[in-house]
Amino acid sequence: MSKHIDRQPKLFVEIIQGLLANKLTLFLLLSIFVTALAVVQVTHLTRAQLISQDELLQQRDELDLEWRYLLVEEEFYSQHARIEEIAKTQLNMKRPTSKDEQVVVLQ
Repeated sequence: MSKHIDRQPKLFVEIIQGLLANKLTLFLLLSIFVTALAVVQVTHLTRAQLISQDELLQQRDELDLEWRYLLVEEEFYSQHARIEEIAKTQLNMKRPTSKDEQVVVLQ
C-alpha cells in the first residue's frame, strides 16, 4: 500500500498560518472587518434618523396647516356682523332704542 500524498495544499490552513506568522497583516485584516461593520451600523442608524426626521417634518407641516385653518375659523367666528346676525335670529335680540334706554345715576 502506498501512502496517499496530498499534492494540493490546504488553502485555509495556509492562509491562517500566514496570518498568524504576520501579526501586522492580521491586525489590519481585523481592523478592516471592524471598520466595515461600523460603517454598516452607522449607515443604518443614519437612515433611521432621516426617516424619523421626515416623519417629524411632515407632522410639523400638518400641524401648521391645522393651525392656519383654526386661525381662519377664529377670524370667521369673531366677525361683528356674524355675531349680530346670530343675536338677531337665534336669540331674538335687537338694538335698544332711545325709549328703551334708562339712565342710572350713582351717588
